[in-house]
Parts: sequence; C-alpha cells; structure tokens
Amino acid sequence: MESGAEARVIRLRTAIALAVFTGLALLAAALATGAHLALQQADQRLDRFAMETQEAAWQQVLEAELQALRSEATAVTRNRALREALAGDEPVAGYADPLHNRLTAAGVASGLVIYDADGERRFDSVLEDSTECPLARATLDDGRIHQGLHRTPEGRYFAGLTIPLYDQGQLVGVVVPLQSLGGSALDTLAGKADTRAALLDAGGRVEHTAPAAALPNPGPMLNRAATRRTTTGGHHELAVHLPLTPFGREEVTGNVVVIRDITDSVTTQRFINTATRAGAIVALLLIGWALYFWLGRALRPLREAVATLEDVGQGRFTTRIRRDSRLQEVATLQGATLDMVERLRRMLEVEEDARLAFLDPLTGLANRRLLHERLDHAIRAAEQSGQPSALLLIDLDNFKTLNDTRGHSVGDRLLTLVAQRLQGQVRPQDTVARIGGDEFVVLLEELKPDQDQAVADSGKLAAKLLDHIREPLILDGIQHVIQASIGVTVFPQGGDTSEELLKQVDFAMYQAKHDGRDTMRFYDPEMQRQLQRRAELERALRDALDADELLLHLQPQVDADGHLIGAEGLMRWNPGDPREVSPAEFIPVAEQSGQILAIGRVALRQACEHLARWRNIPGAEALQLAVNLSAPHLRDARLLDEVRQLLDETGAPAQRLVVEITESVMADESEQLMTNLQELRALGIGLALDDFGTGYSSLGYLKRLPVTELKIDRSFVRDLEHDPGDAEIVTTILAIARTMGLEVVAEGVETPAQQDFLGQRGCRRFQGFLFHRAMPAQSLEALLP
Repeated sequence: MESGAEARVIRLRTAIALAVFTGLALLAAALATGAHLALQQADQRLDRFAMETQEAAWQQVLEAELQALRSEATAVTRNRALREALAGDEPVAGYADPLHNRLTAAGVASGLVIYDADGERRFDSVLEDSTECPLARATLDDGRIHQGLHRTPEGRYFAGLTIPLYDQGQLVGVVVPLQSLGGSALDTLAGKADTRAALLDAGGRVEHTAPAAALPNPGPMLNRAATRRTTTGGHHELAVHLPLTPFGREEVTGNVVVIRDITDSVTTQRFINTATRAGAIVALLLIGWALYFWLGRALRPLREAVATLEDVGQGRFTTRIRRDSRLQEVATLQGATLDMVERLRRMLEVEEDARLAFLDPLTGLANRRLLHERLDHAIRAAEQSGQPSALLLIDLDNFKTLNDTRGHSVGDRLLTLVAQRLQGQVRPQDTVARIGGDEFVVLLEELKPDQDQAVADSGKLAAKLLDHIREPLILDGIQHVIQASIGVTVFPQGGDTSEELLKQVDFAMYQAKHDGRDTMRFYDPEMQRQLQRRAELERALRDALDADELLLHLQPQVDADGHLIGAEGLMRWNPGDPREVSPAEFIPVAEQSGQILAIGRVALRQACEHLARWRNIPGAEALQLAVNLSAPHLRDARLLDEVRQLLDETGAPAQRLVVEITESVMADESEQLMTNLQELRALGIGLALDDFGTGYSSLGYLKRLPVTELKIDRSFVRDLEHDPGDAEIVTTILAIARTMGLEVVAEGVETPAQQDFLGQRGCRRFQGFLFHRAMPAQSLEALLP
C-alpha cells in the first residue's frame, strides 16, 4: 500500500504529465494555425502564378497579332506603284484599298493607315482622327520597323507595326496596319469557359469584354501588374490586371483584366480553416478544463517560488513562499530558494554600490566618473614618461532613428552588443566607457614612444573599430547595420585636462560626421576654430535677421548699348563693424542651419519695395529686378501666398520681378516645386535659370520648366576668348535660347572682347564688372538718365 508521501509524489508527477500534455495541445494549436497560414500563402502563390501566367499569355497574344500583321503586310514593300504614288504626291487610295481589303478579309487587321515622308496621313481606314501615330512618327524619324500598342483619344487600343517604304533609297512613306485589341485578342486571352477578359480605359471603365456579355466592375485601373479578389453574393473571382502602355509613352493608360472563377477553391479553403480552428478550440477547452482541476494544488509551491524569484529579478526582495509543504523535495526547494534570495540580496547591495559609482548600468562599461579618473591618471602618466596615449570618441550614426522606430529595448540591446565589440578589440589595460546615449570613449594608454607611430596605431584601431561596428547585427530576427563616426586625439600636448581632451575628440567626431559619417578624424586646432566660427556665424546671422542688417545690393544689367535695363539682387551683410561678411561665408551657414528661407523672404520683400518705388521714378519703370531663391524656398507650400501678399502690400509690378533658380533645383521635380513655378509664372513673374550649363543642363528640363530666360555662367564667359570649348558652349547656349524663344543674360562680363563675342552671337543683355559692380539701390538709381 502506498504511503501519503508516495501518493503526493504520484500526484505531482500527474501534474507534470498534465503540463506536458498541455504543451503538446498548444503545439497542435500552433500547427493548426501554421496550416491556416500555409493555406493563405498557397493562395498568394497561386495569385502570383495566375498573374505571371496571364502576363505571359497576353504577351503571346500580342506577338501572335503582330506576327499575323507582319506576315500579311510585308508584301506591301514590293508594291512599286504605291511607293511611286507616295513619292510623287499622288492619290494612294487605289493602291491601298486592295491591301486593306486583303488584311481585313484575312482577319489579321482592323484597318490600315498610310503616311508619306512628311508625316501626312494619305490613307486611313481605321483611326479617323487627327492624332499623331507614335509608331509612324518613330519610323519616319529613324527609318526602322517599330511595333507596339496604339491608343486613340476615344480609348480604342490597337496592336500595330510599321513598314517603311523606300523608293530609290529614300524613305517615301510608312504603312501602318492596325489590329483592334477589343476582338480576337481578348477572345484568345479569355480561353476557358470559366474565364473572361475585359479591356479598361484610363478611367477604369470597361471598353470591351470577351465573351461579349455583361461584366461586373473589375475595379479601377492599376499602374502595375497585380491581382484582385472580389466576392459578390457568395461568388468569388480573381481578377488579374495587366497594364497597357502605348508605344512612345511611359504612363499606363489602361488595363487588360482577366477574370477567373475561384469559388470552389475559396469554399474549400474556408472549410479547412473552420474545421482546423474548431478542432483546436475544442482541444484547448478540454485541456483547460482538466488543468483547472488538477494543476492548481500541485503547482502552488512552484508558483510561489517563481513569483518570489520574479520579485527578486525586479529588485523586490520579498517572499511569497509558505514553508508548509509536507513533500520533502518541495520543502527543500522552498528552503533553498529563501536562503538564495537572502544571500543574493546582500550580494547585490554591495555590487549595486560599486556599479552606481563607477559602471554604466546598461553595458557594464566604465561610466563618465570612472573615465575621468582614469583619464586624469593617464594624462599625468603621459606627461611624466613622455609616452603617448590616445583618446577616441565613438558616436553611432543615426542611432536615434533606430531607437525611435524599433523601440528602446532593441536600442539598449544594440548598445550592449556594440559595447562588447569595442571591448573585444582593445587591450586589457585600455578603458572602454559609455558616457551617455550612443557615445562611447576608448582610452589607449602607453602607446609606442614615437609620436608618429602612436598616431598611426590609434588611427588603425579606429579603422578596425569602424569595421567591427559595421558588421551586421541580428535583433529579433531582423538584420541591422550600424555605423559610427570617431574622433581621435593623441596626448600629451602640454597643459592637457580631461575636459579639454574630451572637447577635442568631440570636435573631431563632429568633423567626421560632417565629412559623410562612417569615418574617423584626428583633432585639428584649425578644425575647431572653423567649427566655432561657423557656430558664431549662425548665431550672428540669426541676430542680423532680427536687426535688419541684411541688405539687397543690386548689380546692374545692361543692353548692347550699355543702357540700364535691370539688375540682379545680391544679398549683403554688414554686421555693423568695418568688416563685411562675404556671402560665400554666410550663405552656406544659412543653408545648413535652415535660415536660408528667412534670407529669401528678406530678398523678396526688398526687391518688391524697390520695384514699387521705381514705378514713380522716371526711367526706372521698365527695369527688371531678379532675386535668387533657394531650393527649400521654392518647395515651400507657403511661397505663393507670400509672393501674392508682398505684391499686394508693396504694389510692385509682378511683370518686373524675376525669380532666379539654380540648375540643381531641376533635379528635384517634386509636385510642389513644379506647382510653385507654374503659379509664379501665371502671376507674370519671370523665371531665370541661373548658372546654366554647370549642373543638370537638359533640354527636357527646359521644356518642362516655365523659364523665360537663361543666365550663362561666368565660368564660361571668363575664358571664352582663350578656351575653344567654352566658346562653343556659349555659342550653343545662345542658339538653344534663340530657338526656344528665351532671353539670355551673360554673367561675369569683364572685357570688351567678351561683350563683342557675345553680342556677335545674339546676346543682348550683359552683367559684370565691365559695367558695374553690385551697389546699393540708391547708387543704381543715380545711374538713371
């Protein structure tokens, strides 16, 4: 007969067995969920397979249509009478009708279009509109055969190809047979009985169906190949959208949609999903019911021990254990747990005191206090022995973005891993510290006595640290690649302090970030002076904007006779002392600090005030005034309201204001930028493309941007007398402007020979030191007759 203790052991084993059974049941539920996900993934793969299959089928259908056209229509190249009629500007209908009848009778074409060498449509049995055919235009341009899709303004689509006709080696015309996509092509694509096809226009409306019958709305047009599932009254269909892009165009103008009935597969999937979930739920309910009765008492001692240990893990040294168990193993566990908790409490108290005093709580590295102590010691030792040491400041690049997007827990784990990598690359006598956030410091003591060798060794270690930090990290199954910027200084330098050395590596680290990040830089006193100068300029510039110290100087623009016709506004800053700050110095600071928008607003206001005043000065009414606006200003959604308000407040004539944009702006074709430029032009404001030829010069940009004038960059004007290349560039720019009806201003004209060269080639507006330097508005007004 079993004793009471043995019976309790059996019950505990039963509880453990039930717990294991519970785990198995949960595993079964997980497998059921996995099966459900697998079915979903299978459906997704089927959708992708359907899309790829229909794409391939559509391409085969188009190729078959084009091959049929090619086979039937190439005979026209042997029709000498047609070629001669096209070359002689004679009627071609008599020659084209038989060809048209043969193609349509064979069912390979819906019609025929014939163009002569000048692009005039000489025969048309299908298009019947004035829209140009890009296929024909391409063949007329290069004389080669082209094939592809053609879309009419009414939304009809045709597959077509071009056949160039030559007479005595000269291109005399192009024959374009076209086959409508709304007929046999869709019928071929539809294929099976449970499959339908439709042709959608750019607005998503159904133009043709196959078979010809009513078709549920397949949804709006898509700009890429994709699948879409729809359900109507328990009926499920899969629609594959294939984009249509006519020849010579980049945008999608319609879709071919293939619709297949998938009701049976969806019904089967739902049945499997429901059965799987129901089975898992029933199993879990049964197991939970059993566990509710059996596990409560059996696992109570373990729960109390676990709860106590969890409290200890959170720093609460309280106990929930009741030493009332008659089971020997459990009683022993309870006693051992209580003794362990008490000893751990005492040990952690001692360790916590040391850790809070000298160690970083997250990484276990030295903290700022310990670093200062060791750095002070290293400075004294280096000054006494003359043996160099080095200090490295490591700042992780873009760590804040990762910390904000992935969460602080992931960020903390990443910092811990980086700390381990840093410790793994230094000697035992070196110190690695975390001084806050994502900043680490490495103190290298007792480097080689030679100063140059010490510099080289510290640089090599910095490069090695960058390589190891850059190695991918896997956190929660996601790979992260982190980079860092490192500042380095080597000491002793005489009179060093720990604070001074930390400032030095801080300056060097920020220089590394300024130079592109993921690199290292040694401390350079000149670098520190430049950074301090930049910071001083940024503060002074902010004060200057508040104190109205920025003034728009005007550099006159003259015509070929030297008469004043306008000016360019150039911002000048006189901070109140004898030294004027150069724009080359304060404009980059304004761009980096974001103050360039405020400077642009000052320039616009002063320009409008000058133009308003000139309306009442004889001889100044027709003067134009140009101001430069930065790319951020031109992208600003508030720009148009700002300009309209200035024009209203000052009464400045918009037709006399010119906004200059640099070529770099052309690389940014954002919607807001293009809207602003179009609206500025609509107000009557001129748009000048500054420094033309030095950046993103493109006739495509000139065509899209509503510019009214080009400004030839001074770098081309300066050497055009001696550099044939610059002379050719200037000549070309003038020719382009003349062809496109744009005004041209030549900047940087300094010699009469330069003016003569430009004038002989059609330039009528000049700006440069040959005529005038930039001056205050009152000085310019004194130049008026």
